[in-house]
Amino acid sequence: MNLLKFEGISKEFGSVKALNNITLEIKSGEVHALIGENGAGKSTLIKILTGVYTPSEGQIHWDGNPVKIENPKEAKNLGIDVIHQDRQLISSFSGLENLYLNTIYPKKFLGVDWNAMKKESSILLDKWGMDIPLHKQVSEMTPSERTMLEIARSMMSNSKVLILDEPTASLTDKESELLFHFIKRLRSEGVAIIYISHRLEEVIDLADNVTVLMNGNLVKTLHQSVITQELLIHYMTDGQTTINKKEKNQRHLGEVLLSVSNLSTVDKTVKDVTFDLHEREILGVYGLAGAGRTETVEAMFGLRKKEAGTIRFFNKEVLKPSPVHAIQNGIVLIPENRHEDALIMENSIAENMSLPILNTLTKFGKLQKNKETQIVEREMKKFQVKAVNSSQPVGELSGGNQQKIVFAKALLSNPSVYICDEPTQAVDIMTRQQIHQFLETQVEDKKGVLYISSDLHEVLEISDRIIVFSEGKTVANIKNENLKPDNILDICYKFQKEVVME
Repeated sequence: MNLLKFEGISKEFGSVKALNNITLEIKSGEVHALIGENGAGKSTLIKILTGVYTPSEGQIHWDGNPVKIENPKEAKNLGIDVIHQDRQLISSFSGLENLYLNTIYPKKFLGVDWNAMKKESSILLDKWGMDIPLHKQVSEMTPSERTMLEIARSMMSNSKVLILDEPTASLTDKESELLFHFIKRLRSEGVAIIYISHRLEEVIDLADNVTVLMNGNLVKTLHQSVITQELLIHYMTDGQTTINKKEKNQRHLGEVLLSVSNLSTVDKTVKDVTFDLHEREILGVYGLAGAGRTETVEAMFGLRKKEAGTIRFFNKEVLKPSPVHAIQNGIVLIPENRHEDALIMENSIAENMSLPILNTLTKFGKLQKNKETQIVEREMKKFQVKAVNSSQPVGELSGGNQQKIVFAKALLSNPSVYICDEPTQAVDIMTRQQIHQFLETQVEDKKGVLYISSDLHEVLEISDRIIVFSEGKTVANIKNENLKPDNILDICYKFQKEVVME
């Protein structure tokens, strides 16, 4: 029997139809994947199921009965739980406190029984083989630790439908394997999983059924027995394209643009990092969780205190690293968390994109609005941003279009070096390809790209050379010729094992 059924669901925002007559059935104990480009309607459908939006037309059925879900609390009471792409955690709380959000804290006399909470949480984590530092504040946790914390919190509730929205976006392969084990275990216990991901290899491995959405319409629902990556891409793009791994062109490297030597930080997250980035080079960076990749970038930008080592921009030593100094030297950061670190979500596309060039857009202290609009709309066209106009708030755009705004904004500052930290996290296949092509054109123009990603296949696809991080150190520097994922993972696990043995 179907646990959940969407029947003729439509949703309109003014003149825009975000969903059009969606009918879809999901059974208990089924992993049902939703795929499609950013803006296809996946998030809108989930927000209707969780009571954030009310459908303009149609009906939801739960256990065979029509239901009206008017808010997230009603959805949770039914047994619908969701792990959002944007993590729902309180950064100033500890992991333990976040684990118990929306639940009743154990009491002892007139206070909270912290010992009981620690004991319960320890049993939970041991059961699923999870290693989460619950004593840490969430603000101090890595993205992967935050993701695993939300997954652990979902395990505490009696979910009948668990929605996972890009759950592996910031996870390593090892952590993803743990998540997949958890999903398969829940499926065996009768829990329905709605799995949203742009990583098609995961979808093919996990899903019993896959539904493809495009422009708010249901294109096709496919059973696991017939799905292939080529078939999914065909339906996602309306048969317009096939994504093939590109052949790498050998580029002649130029001068060193950025150099890091024996870098370490006061907090010991970075212990000994050395690398050079050249003109016309995409330098890939890979490592397991806690390897120190993002922390190294933060040290280069003065966001993490340096203890020792040297940083050079264009062969000049940087004595006091800072974001302002980096930007002035033509070095731009595409941060991992675009919502918090790259965009002002409530502001318009134009207001976000023009921030780096406000000095060129003002005359006698007044913003030249027409000039701003002209430049912004030119970049929107170049990056194929799907939006109503440049006045639309960035928060209303899909994740892929938000990321295009981040890149367009960076390009307007005319940088010589792009430092990209998880630049294609949670974007669709077409947007990912566009980002790769954009970076390729930039390095052909004598610029350099430092490319950090937890997706090893992507690092291998785009990089000219790869540096491997382990436990805060650079442990390998390899030219990307005939490399396979196993070659890189062997290095990661070798050095991780050596550290454990020490």
